[in-house]
Amino acid sequence: MQKDSESAPHPPKQPDQSPRDMADTLRTAGLAPKRMLELEQGRTLALWQNRQGEVRYERPRHHALSIYIDKGEKAGRVVNGKVVSQGFPGAVCLFPAGSRSTWQIGGRFEFFHFYFNDRDISQCAEQVWDASPDHLQLSELYHAKDPILAQAGKLLTLSDWQAPDQNMAMDHLSQWLLLQVVSRHCDRQKTPPAVTGTLSLRYRRLLQERIDAQLSQPLTLAEMASWVNLSPYHFARLFRASFGCAPYQYVQEQRLIRAKELLRRRGNNITGIALSCGFNDSSQFSRSFKARFGTTPSGYRAEQL
Repeated sequence: MQKDSESAPHPPKQPDQSPRDMADTLRTAGLAPKRMLELEQGRTLALWQNRQGEVRYERPRHHALSIYIDKGEKAGRVVNGKVVSQGFPGAVCLFPAGSRSTWQIGGRFEFFHFYFNDRDISQCAEQVWDASPDHLQLSELYHAKDPILAQAGKLLTLSDWQAPDQNMAMDHLSQWLLLQVVSRHCDRQKTPPAVTGTLSLRYRRLLQERIDAQLSQPLTLAEMASWVNLSPYHFARLFRASFGCAPYQYVQEQRLIRAKELLRRRGNNITGIALSCGFNDSSQFSRSFKARFGTTPSGYRAEQL
């Protein structure tokens, strides 16, 4: 762990770490997130842009992963009035709960934040490695090179966070980010276990039936994993091996297939079909349908009548 004069012992773990202290600090400094998405159990994704000024993070009650997306060379970490490290595109920072740091910004840059808490770390350690999370501590990390996480940041900025199929995809990605942080940036590093084989025929049928019955509802990776008593990590890998695609891709395909079937029937309005198939509104439904089938829902219906 890197230490300096600003570092201080971490306070005791808090049972409720839902406040987003670092986001509040950035808002106080006059910033507004370009995008923000709340996920399961309070995990949050946020995309920020800053141009100038000073930012001080004072003992946040949650952890944060930061990935620089664009520029960053004029973003510096300051200790005792001196800049000790400079940013760069793809730079990775990790802020454990209770850490302190000061930053001077002298030019525009874009960065991604992932906020999570002790409960997320504990669940990751228990579910992936079947290990006790006691005394597991995150390491402070500032302006480090991590090509894998840097690439993940780029993928996040290219994604439409509000698209109907993206909430589950983002939840899936947040689980993967947690795995990377816990396995590579804690005081006791662990290699993720290999996952081999496929889901049993019984479990495949169960998943198909339950997903089909709940297409109108929001589905999360953790919820689907619980149906077959697996951790999200093991479930995602076994699901892909069994179905040939990620869980969120499978769910999106089933929603669009259901919608296509309903469009062939007279009397179903397009907005009603969109909602019954798990889309937030008709415009999101129309975009997804056209991307998949090359025509809009209204255009497809006209072809069938």
